[in-house]
Amino acid sequence: MADAKKDDKKDEKAAEPADPAKKKKLLAVGGVVGGLALAFVAAMFAVPSKEKDGPLPLDGPFVGPLTPNKVQVNANDGRGFIVLELTLMFDAYSPDYLTGRATDPVCQAEIRDALVTIASSKSRTDLTDKVGKPVFLEEVRAAIEPLVFPVYVGDSPSSTGPDSSSKLALGLSMSKSTFRGLHEEHVLKVDAVQKKLSVDAGPETTFQGDERDLEVPCGDGVSIWVDVSKLDPEFVGELKLGIKGRTRRVLWNEVLLQ
Repeated sequence: MADAKKDDKKDEKAAEPADPAKKKKLLAVGGVVGGLALAFVAAMFAVPSKEKDGPLPLDGPFVGPLTPNKVQVNANDGRGFIVLELTLMFDAYSPDYLTGRATDPVCQAEIRDALVTIASSKSRTDLTDKVGKPVFLEEVRAAIEPLVFPVYVGDSPSSTGPDSSSKLALGLSMSKSTFRGLHEEHVLKVDAVQKKLSVDAGPETTFQGDERDLEVPCGDGVSIWVDVSKLDPEFVGELKLGIKGRTRRVLWNEVLLQ
């Protein structure tokens, strides 16, 4: 009988409900932990991504032919000629960028002119010895850099065409501009109503509205030139401004000396 009573007491204790205070403590702790976890996840997603929110970075390196065909020039010693086929290593917003430039007849004419000018000033020795070859390739790279990667304004598909929304275009003197900022990192501020222009935080330039080659100082002795003759008289806004890639190196693909 004594054993039976002990068993009954054990069963009564086992059947007793859990302490409500303990339950509240457990719920409170669980709620805090869950809340912290949710807050951490939310914070992770709330932190802005530099890659998504910042300027679009250049990709690369990419490689492609500098010219679609070989370039032949006379050597400066008058005793033969040089046939060049060069490869360009570059960074750009798109791997297809160089393909587009290769189909631009103006761009290709300018590149061939630069290659002929540089190569025709060289002798066979200049292009074959260990010192002359890298010097020649660097001369070519420096000369074709602004030709392959000119400055674009707005959404214009070419360096000479107008932006579709504002009708503003770059001026004829852009070939002498030393502005080399990236297209995703700089803006041209346009106020056609007040007739004012500025690049980034640079000084303001006023205009009349019929200028086809207006100089716009950017600061630090750098300028761009724009054509405002067809500018929408009501346009007020910012246009992206800059180059869409950079050259890394010019590489030999084939060179023939005869």
